[in-house]
Amino acid sequence: MVFKLIVWGGWGAILYTYVAFPIVLAALAANKRGRENHPLDRDFASVSWPNVALVVAAYNEENVIQDKLENCLSIDYPADRIRFYIGSDGSSDATNAILLSCSDSRLHATCFEQRRGKISVLNDLVASAEAEVIVFSDANTQLAIDSVKLLVQHFADPSIGCVSGELSYEQTGGGSDEGIYWKYENWIKRNESALGFLIGCNGGIFSLRRSLYEPPPTDTIVEDFVVSMKVLEHGSKVIIEPRARGVEPACASARLEMVRKIRIGAGNWQALRLNRGMLNPRHGLAAFAFWSHKVIRWLVPFFYLIALGALIPLLHERMYAGLFALNVAGVLFSCVASVPMVGNRLPKVLRAGAYFFMMNYALLVGFFRYMQGSQRVTWDRGR
Repeated sequence: MVFKLIVWGGWGAILYTYVAFPIVLAALAANKRGRENHPLDRDFASVSWPNVALVVAAYNEENVIQDKLENCLSIDYPADRIRFYIGSDGSSDATNAILLSCSDSRLHATCFEQRRGKISVLNDLVASAEAEVIVFSDANTQLAIDSVKLLVQHFADPSIGCVSGELSYEQTGGGSDEGIYWKYENWIKRNESALGFLIGCNGGIFSLRRSLYEPPPTDTIVEDFVVSMKVLEHGSKVIIEPRARGVEPACASARLEMVRKIRIGAGNWQALRLNRGMLNPRHGLAAFAFWSHKVIRWLVPFFYLIALGALIPLLHERMYAGLFALNVAGVLFSCVASVPMVGNRLPKVLRAGAYFFMMNYALLVGFFRYMQGSQRVTWDRGR
């Protein structure tokens, strides 16, 4: 009986975080939308635009930095109220030369000699920026021309402290089904946003009040998550503006995609420590969402392995023997499906199942990387 409880308890936790919680969240969001008007249709002409600093940390981005500069300078925002702060984190390619060749007075380029990591650069850039609102972006993210206005308009509401845009990936490789998963995540994010507590922003496009920026430690791995959660912890709302769009290229290979996921997995465990204040029930529904959407989901690899192990003493029962065989087959299938030549030919439902296994494998490896302190804060895109 004990082993059966472990099996169904573990799988129940998995079903809760991936299925039951999103349904409960959607119901809560629908109820609130029915009682309130969502402030998305504000006329741009009536907005008093604050000073904005758009900050970017770059390392060896010679392939994309010129496009990023052109993208920044094309953004539709009052020219006298926006500045672009781009920091080169000890780049050894042509990134510095490209940045320094730009003569636009709105650009403030800083070429750091020593490579320290993204968050150290961002902390320095924010400290030097003279602006009421900070917009964060990545060197390889292309922002829609109206994205900054769409983000910044929400700060007319004093209760809002952070606004995320919506990021999409160019599906040019990687051998996973991240497209389906990203749509599922965006659906959850929009429902959280409707309730005022978006759990985690998109690092390629998000904004916050400068007064609410709490510089994360210099070894922070997933700074976008940590920074936005600190805003929630201080009692301000964090929302998403789905019309503010950003586009990034997908990882160039399945191997690089897995490296990225493992790095994020390690960063998630670190964020649990840095944002532990949000675990406190005094934060109400926001704490409930943090537990349900993130913390329990990060624990899924352990729930799954414990439940799988608990099946072993039950193999004498046909049903549990079948479940064990089915799960082992699923793990083996996910390994085969992760190969692009195979995975890209599979139906979407099967690819999504394989993606689930690989994502949780990355979380598990990331956990051990974090516990061992072996995950570097610096990052090579490997283009």
